[in-house]
Amino acid sequence: MTYDLAVLGSGFGGSLCALIAKKQGKNVILFDKSTHPRFAIGESSTPQADLMLAQLADTYELEYLKPFASYGSWKRNYPDIPCGPKRGFSYFNHQPDGGELLVAANMDLEHADTHWYRSSFDTFLAAEVRNAEIPLIENVEVNVVQSDDHCIQFNNESIEANFVIDATGGSNPLNIEQSQNIHTNTRALFAHFGGVAHWGDLHPNDKHPFQSHHSALHHIIEGGWMYVLHFDNGVTSAGFVLDIEHHPITEETPEEEWERLLGLYPDIASQFKQSTQKTPLVKTTRMQRKSVRCAGSNWAMLPSAAYLIDPLHSTGNAHTLFCIERLMHAFLNQEPLDRYEQLLFSECSLIDELVSGSYGAMRHFDSFVNFTMLYFAGADFSERKRMEEGHSHFLNSQDEQYRAVVSHWAHEARLGQPIPNLKDEIAPWNCVGLCDESKQNMYDYA
Repeated sequence: MTYDLAVLGSGFGGSLCALIAKKQGKNVILFDKSTHPRFAIGESSTPQADLMLAQLADTYELEYLKPFASYGSWKRNYPDIPCGPKRGFSYFNHQPDGGELLVAANMDLEHADTHWYRSSFDTFLAAEVRNAEIPLIENVEVNVVQSDDHCIQFNNESIEANFVIDATGGSNPLNIEQSQNIHTNTRALFAHFGGVAHWGDLHPNDKHPFQSHHSALHHIIEGGWMYVLHFDNGVTSAGFVLDIEHHPITEETPEEEWERLLGLYPDIASQFKQSTQKTPLVKTTRMQRKSVRCAGSNWAMLPSAAYLIDPLHSTGNAHTLFCIERLMHAFLNQEPLDRYEQLLFSECSLIDELVSGSYGAMRHFDSFVNFTMLYFAGADFSERKRMEEGHSHFLNSQDEQYRAVVSHWAHEARLGQPIPNLKDEIAPWNCVGLCDESKQNMYDYA
């Protein structure tokens, strides 16, 4: 059989591509090396992600998608699909200089962003794939023979596809050459847990603009950080993300390293005092990867396949949705993919600058706070542009003045230089009063 489109990987990105193509009358097939439900990383949405999800739902008449664009509508329409509320970003510094930073991203729980419980969310989308009568071939390893029409071999069978999308998490089924040209140099240790205490219950602070457990919570430690994401079903996603220069890869088991790191930070450990582990701890080597190419005349990669930087600024899901918008428009209109590839790699480079600069500044919390304002200014400016004009570039990535400012201060941060208040530097994109010292690092929604 010959298909218009073959999608490799049935996570949320691959399933969305398949559903959009099918809705537009294309003959689609979807492959996956495992099955649903399953554990997946990439759990934290942002306003950019929610805007894109709602816009894709409207553009392609996928009405069932739109309620997932905010916490309130998700809970009303899909109470059986777990999620968690994300009012914004919170940072708690456990180094000697101390300090806190909270940045709201929305006005209340009704309009809050969400933490996606991916095993359930991805399972829902895979069910929609089947409902749309798209063949979903699971538990298969595919071999792709690239030509004018791709030949995809699996289980002693084969099909032809005019176009292939790699939506895997980096298994590289198209055998694209890889590059290591990335500044960020980190590894991770993570799992799901039950019974994790809320930080705000252990350390209440009436100055916080929102409850800290209703956020992407970041514990800043020496040479890294820990994320804590609470879901409404009692499960918590938590993990350390560590700069390899400060935390070289050890011979410890994942469990041994987890206990050692918690032992260094008793306040963090108190959150996990009554916890139980729900999934095996995963200990990675260096996470960063990047393909030399991410698109050709009849193939393309989604971001999760093309690169991996780091989860620090929750960019993964939003960038995937931005790229789905561009890729599906190009595919459906038979447009060249040169621009798609250029933009994806340009955005990847900007994410690397923002993340690597954050790690460079992390050793001094004031510098870290000042540097993160670059991310929040770019993200907020893009969100407002999307809401007002219906389109925008991801993280303001095509504004050369903004990129120059980010690149300069990222370089300074990686060198260990102190980062000053950047109010003047971000003024063209600062719509919400960032870098206002009178707010004492407590930014309510504006």
